[in-house]
Amino acid sequence: MPSSNKPSSENPAAIVSGGSSGLGLALARTLLRRGYSVTILGRDAGRLAAARESLAADATGEATVLTLQADATSQAEVQAAVDAHLETHGRLDVLINVVGRSDRGRIDSLKLEVLRDLFEANVISTLIASQTCLPALRQSRGVIVNIGSLASRLAPRYLGGYVVAKHALAGLSRQLRLECEDDGVHVGLVCPGPIAGDHQPNRYGVDAASNVPESAAAPGGGAKLSQLSPDTVAAAVMRCIDDRKVEILLPGKTRLLMLIGTISPRLADWILSRKTS
Repeated sequence: MPSSNKPSSENPAAIVSGGSSGLGLALARTLLRRGYSVTILGRDAGRLAAARESLAADATGEATVLTLQADATSQAEVQAAVDAHLETHGRLDVLINVVGRSDRGRIDSLKLEVLRDLFEANVISTLIASQTCLPALRQSRGVIVNIGSLASRLAPRYLGGYVVAKHALAGLSRQLRLECEDDGVHVGLVCPGPIAGDHQPNRYGVDAASNVPESAAAPGGGAKLSQLSPDTVAAAVMRCIDDRKVEILLPGKTRLLMLIGTISPRLADWILSRKTS
């Protein structure tokens, strides 16, 4: 990746891939309020324009907002966006990969093209952005935060290929962290449960033909967990950046289930089946 000729700004700078709405927008707002200059990458020009307008009042000091249209699964478009970010800000301290997509269904009826699409959205997009940003992050000894899911650590029923893709994302994050630590680049993983938002009813198209319970269409696949606010997850991401946390699970009480799963996978399966659809 070519270096920018622009002198490095005193303000730290961040890229949020998938930051035009929902959790990504909350993260962009939190970073701006902390004095970061923020670049948001997204596919939808209308959402990007709305995000830029929404964030206008949140920038502090010399911090600025840059919105760039890019498909996170396109190496060429991500490279062009990162080059534009460096040309504008002269540095990169943080990359947050928010892009992702969920699913509902049974594994025995999972279509290969659906799984490939889920890998593109949840894994390939993160790999492309991380590879593209690493040269600049090595210069700043910066941080990558990947947004996983409790499905990165657990395998509830009826989440289709989402669980498979999020487990792969966790593996990518762990390997990348070990390989980057000698360069001073930290890679963290934040794994939240269901996040509150303006979710469309039955956005996964669960019906009789899906062969899964209607409750599986709910956020979190019907998990008996309170929905997290985007601001709560954004605060966890900032802890990951500031304290270089390796992995954060939300809510924290789910860590007990992870421990049980290590000691007794059968017991963990039983508890999980009782706590989900």
